[in-house]
Amino acid sequence: MARQRVVALVVIASCNFLVSAHNSAERLYNDLLLNYTKGVRPGMESNHSLNVHIFLTISTLLEINAVDEVMSVNGFFNMFWRDERLVWNKTEYGGHSSILIDQNLLWTPRVLLVNPSRRFQVFGTYSSDVRVQFDGFMFWITGDLIETKCNINIRNYPFDIQTCDVSIAPFGYLETEVNLNASFFTQFMDFPLGNGEWDLSQISTSDWSLSGYKVSNFTMQYKRKYQFVLMNVIAPIIILNLISLLVFFIPPNCGERISFAVAVFLSYIVFLTIITDNIPKTSSPMSLLSLYLIGKVSVSACITMATVFVVHISHKSPNTLVPKGITYLMAKSSKIQSAVPKWADMVGKTLDNTPIKRTKSAGAERITGENGGMRSSLRTRCRNFGSKQPTWEDVAIYLDRVLFFFFLFVMLLFTVLLFTFICANLGPGQI
Repeated sequence: MARQRVVALVVIASCNFLVSAHNSAERLYNDLLLNYTKGVRPGMESNHSLNVHIFLTISTLLEINAVDEVMSVNGFFNMFWRDERLVWNKTEYGGHSSILIDQNLLWTPRVLLVNPSRRFQVFGTYSSDVRVQFDGFMFWITGDLIETKCNINIRNYPFDIQTCDVSIAPFGYLETEVNLNASFFTQFMDFPLGNGEWDLSQISTSDWSLSGYKVSNFTMQYKRKYQFVLMNVIAPIIILNLISLLVFFIPPNCGERISFAVAVFLSYIVFLTIITDNIPKTSSPMSLLSLYLIGKVSVSACITMATVFVVHISHKSPNTLVPKGITYLMAKSSKIQSAVPKWADMVGKTLDNTPIKRTKSAGAERITGENGGMRSSLRTRCRNFGSKQPTWEDVAIYLDRVLFFFFLFVMLLFTVLLFTFICANLGPGQI
């Protein structure tokens, strides 16, 4: 029986405490808003500027559109200020030190996005209730999709670092009325879903004035993840460099030789199109990778034209003599000795030492003998043996050899420049 009384007293005391706490919270709520005017900003009665401290929290980086030069992030602003009209004694209201009040019932600072990508944006649509402290400090959070204009510098693409700003100002209030202060720490949460293209590398804040309005600027620096472009664009280009040289190993009389050269040339055009579709259409500055690809396209075009010329040379008429200059160059490059072989000299001397019979008839000397009739012709053939006149097909093969080493040198030069560019833009531990 005594135990039941104790339990009943505890239940009654708890109910009285909850009712008292509820009554004190309701009383506090009503007393704070009794003579409160929402349209009057805090500090106006004392004629001083209201300091609003603000910091930005980025929850997700959605996209940095390099073509349209737009940064899209999901974020929210944390703001706090002091309203001297909302101050109370905790002991008079059941020890309540803070209370949540609907933002529509209180004065809240509306902030305007100064550098939007499409239209001006006033934050406050997606907001929390205002938490009011007993000493008058107000805490308010408002968030939204933030899309800002971002100047993209694609000179070092895909090893570029982009800097984007989020600039905000109090909507409708001069600096002498509302003073935004972004000097507090700005949070950038680890991207919950990750971002496959960018890494956040640096953050900073600053304040400046614009036509009497105080502007708070949040600067974010992002570094592109280059692995995708490296494996899907740069690596195939290097492989195409090697494949394009194989055209000089195809016989000149092969019908697929020109088709092969044109196919490689079109492959470079495709990669150039991919690059230009993913970077801004700007000339200040141009992407070094685009310039590299333009150079490769030019080299591939030269290889195609050289291939057509070699095929044309190989199909020239055999009756057309090869110029002596080309013959001389071919002989020098191939280290062909222009002297007659020694065994031909020995055959000629043997013929000279063979006895012959000379007869005279009608004032003319006639050469007779066993070997006399064929001696002159045989000597000439032996003397000229080894000094073969090159054909146009030989010239085409010679040109293939020369062009292969020339374009190999050009390809190596371009590749060295490319890797120098890559190493210059990567950190010590990223290569």
